[in-house]
Amino acid sequence: MSAVAADQILHNGRIYTVDARDSVVEALAIRNGEILATGTSQEIFALAGPATRKIDLAGRAVLPGFVDGHPHMDDVGLGMVLPSFNNPKSIDEVLDVVRREVARRKPGEWIVFNALVTEPDAFAYPAVFGASGWPTRHDLDKVSPDNPIYIQPQLMLAPGVAIANSAALRIAGLDRNVAAPDGVVIGKDDAGELTGVFLDYNFPKVMPDTFGGFHAGRAFFPMIPAVSADMVYRGIETAMQAFNRAGITTIYEGHGLPKGPQRVYLDLWSRKALTVRTYFVISYPVAIYNDPEARDKLIAETALYASGEGFGDDLLKFGGLGFSFDSATAIGASLMREPYMGAQGRPWIGIQLTADENFRDILFRAARAGLRLQVQCAGGGAIDKVLGIFAEIDREMSIRDKRFVIEHCQFPSAENMKLCRELGVIPTSTTNFLWNYGSVYLRSFGQKMAADAIPFRNWLDAGVPVAQSTDGRPYDPIFSFWQMLARRDGVTGHAFGLPGQKLTRAEALRLYTYNPARAAFWEHRIGSLEPGKLADLVVLSDDIMTIDEERIRDAKVLATLLGGKPVHDSGLFN
Repeated sequence: MSAVAADQILHNGRIYTVDARDSVVEALAIRNGEILATGTSQEIFALAGPATRKIDLAGRAVLPGFVDGHPHMDDVGLGMVLPSFNNPKSIDEVLDVVRREVARRKPGEWIVFNALVTEPDAFAYPAVFGASGWPTRHDLDKVSPDNPIYIQPQLMLAPGVAIANSAALRIAGLDRNVAAPDGVVIGKDDAGELTGVFLDYNFPKVMPDTFGGFHAGRAFFPMIPAVSADMVYRGIETAMQAFNRAGITTIYEGHGLPKGPQRVYLDLWSRKALTVRTYFVISYPVAIYNDPEARDKLIAETALYASGEGFGDDLLKFGGLGFSFDSATAIGASLMREPYMGAQGRPWIGIQLTADENFRDILFRAARAGLRLQVQCAGGGAIDKVLGIFAEIDREMSIRDKRFVIEHCQFPSAENMKLCRELGVIPTSTTNFLWNYGSVYLRSFGQKMAADAIPFRNWLDAGVPVAQSTDGRPYDPIFSFWQMLARRDGVTGHAFGLPGQKLTRAEALRLYTYNPARAAFWEHRIGSLEPGKLADLVVLSDDIMTIDEERIRDAKVLATLLGGKPVHDSGLFN
């Protein structure tokens, strides 16, 4: 018997360690929440003591817990607690959902719904509803004559479709004479009266949406109740439990969190109720890009507690500032190098959220304050500019060990990749964009450029440890692992860039475990199953590393361990 006995032994399995050799072992031992050893079942049994629990994996596959490099868990959670339609097939289905929600609300209470349909199914609408098209205020009035109803637009679609009933229009003071803001089309019937349907081509949306937090001043409906602190809390708790069931053990919220969600994570951590390791970046709001006073205040405050690698422990850590520079490729608005066809059928090069010199000044000020920088830059033109600023900063103060991050970065060049390698910049992206918005990529950029989007193969060949993420759409890591291999459009089934961008499954697994752990400065603690690291792992129903590729999506997470303790279990550990 070993002098240092294991608390648990998992044996008789296929354990993918994601160590430097991508070793696959039969067993591992856990002690005090950390991995004590890995090896053959016989070798690991030698570490057993009288109190050691032995879990027979019965040949099942074990992987390191998935690490999502960009999940938006707070937004996923808000989507879970708001009422949803789940891609209805008829207007009657829409009305059934509204009717049920009205029945549980107070008379006159505002009812805000998630978007009517979600991507990629959304591209089949409104044709699914037949000749009548989108439901109108008259449809909604049948089941909610008194409660104001507002259905949010899809954040990442152009147009996103918002719908309001007559009570909502009346409270907002909207009639046939209302003028449309830029990028919004107001639906009217043959008599010129409002239908209650609004098409919003903007990003971020002008019409209120969850992502925008129902900010006062949003077009037409500033009176919609703000997302409450309780709703944010419930949303994050709900999504956290869903992430546990999905096998996600760590998230890197690089896009940046505002203060409301920050407080929720800190409270969950203080109550020892946080069951997903979280590294979050502090959000730098676009609204203060041209406000020097607010800029200086935020940078100075953030530098007090979130400089360098960040502040925190192995469960919760926060550091740096998160920025957005261009708009979303999903709506045909990313900043590209050459003109392309935008969402409204006009050629352009996309959107840049602030002028070059202003953005350069902000990033330099933040870097001089000791803050690590994370920047969303989707299009090739945006990537060029952001990395150019990073290179300028590096000439003044080395950033090569600071792990600056570029996010989304769908259209990098070979020169971009070389510069990332030289500067130690970490790219995070997601092949889920191809599933949700591949049809947009094809329409906007053409087949050749779309095939080169999100080039994980090229990043790896260039020596850059790119990280997979989900953007929360969908958050399911099993699906997203499959999509890294399949690179498929969810509307047409078109496969992008294969075989040139094909990954091995070992490479895909590393992109979803060890590599995003590096973005959080946690690779010495998580991301692989090696002695001395935390015992964060998932047990699967099927071996996604060996089964037929098309069967990967059917695999289920049977158990998720965080520091050796089950946060989700179908019966293996209880």
